[in-house]
Amino acid sequence: MNKFCLTAVLCLLFCSFATAQAIDYKNSIRVGIDYMSLDAPDDLGIRYVARYARHLANDRIVLEGSFGYLCIENRRLVFNNFYFTGRPRQRVTADLTVSFDFLRDARHALRLGGGPSVWYRKDDRLREARSIVDQNGQITGVTILNEKVDEANFGYHLAAEYEYIIGARTTLAAQVGMANLARAGISSIVGINVGYRF
Repeated sequence: MNKFCLTAVLCLLFCSFATAQAIDYKNSIRVGIDYMSLDAPDDLGIRYVARYARHLANDRIVLEGSFGYLCIENRRLVFNNFYFTGRPRQRVTADLTVSFDFLRDARHALRLGGGPSVWYRKDDRLREARSIVDQNGQITGVTILNEKVDEANFGYHLAAEYEYIIGARTTLAAQVGMANLARAGISSIVGINVGYRF
């Protein structure tokens, strides 16, 4: 009887460990929004993101490609009641991420990863502003020196993500990270997304 109980317990333990990461899908697509910062000059905005991922090694390793778009109004207070309004600040982002899942759980994932990034940016940066003052010391106008930027920036990003499986194929995830894109500066990112596994 003791041998039977011991064998049964060992089989149950082995089966539970063997199936903890067993999955019946290899791909996922996700859509989401990221609240992120921009550098040079500082700004905040919402980026819309679409992601495709390939799940490897029983979902312990994930290879993901993502594309995003961000557009922020570009209006800055220069002097009292004088604003600089440039063309909108835009980013078209492409990131390739390799991440590792630290949890051996079928419904939860805690991933850390990173990879290369290519972001195209369109900016109208305010370089200098000078006020025109009349004889009474009142500001009557402003001269502005601005710089238009249209360029691709290469860099890297790092990300931490928690994902929860809601249904059989539906996921909900939260992500924090940063991207360092050389001349475009460093961007901090926090976001949520919903996914479908297949």
